[in-house]
Amino acid sequence: MAQNERYRDRVELSDESRDAAEKPAADVRAALEALRTSGGISVDAVEEAFVAQGLIDIQTIGDERAVAFGAAAPEGGCIYGEVSADMLSVEIGGVIMDGGCLPAVGH
Repeated sequence: MAQNERYRDRVELSDESRDAAEKPAADVRAALEALRTSGGISVDAVEEAFVAQGLIDIQTIGDERAVAFGAAAPEGGCIYGEVSADMLSVEIGGVIMDGGCLPAVGH
């Protein structure tokens, strides 16, 4: 059963890649916190927060209640997490074994 879930595991991320992602992750965190507190959460608004930081290859899953997100970081890896009215999580890590930053819907 554990092997079935391996696609969700993240590959190791180099210190250089992690360091390069720190500032854009902090900027995205600030933009998403503003969305969270304003009640303006939507898939489009979350994607716009990433685009404003020059981040592309954005994946999102959700609606106005909660949005899970992942985007390619500047020098490899991902900036990923989730935002809802109650919480905000922004992480930096490697891509998942499946490729990309979020598991595909339907896994």
